[in-house]
Amino acid sequence: MKKLTALALAAILAVFIPFGILAEAVEPADEEIPITEVYIEGLRPPVAGETPETSCNLYVEEGQNYVLVYQYWHDNTLGSDMFDEQVPFDPNHQYSAGCMIAPDEGYYLADDCVYYFNGDPALVDQLIPSYFEGCLFVQSVAMDCVSGSSVIPGDVNLDGEATVSDALLALRFSMGLIELTDEQLEAADVNGNGECDMSDALLILRFGMGLLESFPTDK
Repeated sequence: MKKLTALALAAILAVFIPFGILAEAVEPADEEIPITEVYIEGLRPPVAGETPETSCNLYVEEGQNYVLVYQYWHDNTLGSDMFDEQVPFDPNHQYSAGCMIAPDEGYYLADDCVYYFNGDPALVDQLIPSYFEGCLFVQSVAMDCVSGSSVIPGDVNLDGEATVSDALLALRFSMGLIELTDEQLEAADVNGNGECDMSDALLILRFGMGLLESFPTDK
């Protein structure tokens, strides 16, 4: 008798309640997808005399399921963040670079997520919970200051080496398709003529393919 009553009730609901509503009611909620690896590029030592304002090189590649919200420098010698971006790096101090990572909508940073600076997890020193829910601060190991420019010739994307992808950036700039920062332009000018042009792109391409051992600007 109970079974017949249940069947009758189901039949009545099917008549008076649209199928779409029933389907929506039983559809499971979307689950967030865990992020298990985060790659941060562009980590470079601070240059003595330069300031944090001109030395923020960290970035993440496009197409990832996370973004770099902002970055900062930490004075390890003083034990404090460099809130004044105009203060120059002291050659007698050690510094570390850090940034806030935020997951895209529908994703979250897993507890066992592995973080990389320039492809090396050993360059990560601290993971600091952020005041924004779901975000995290990733801070590098302490680094000594270097003197002079820290730009690597041909390293247009500032990831620590000159490759074919850098040649493509130099070529696109020379064609007026993209803009480059002053630091990127310095890295792109491998022939030493004071600008980034197609000849620089060709030199970087040859270097990235292993056909060239050094650039004209190398000392």
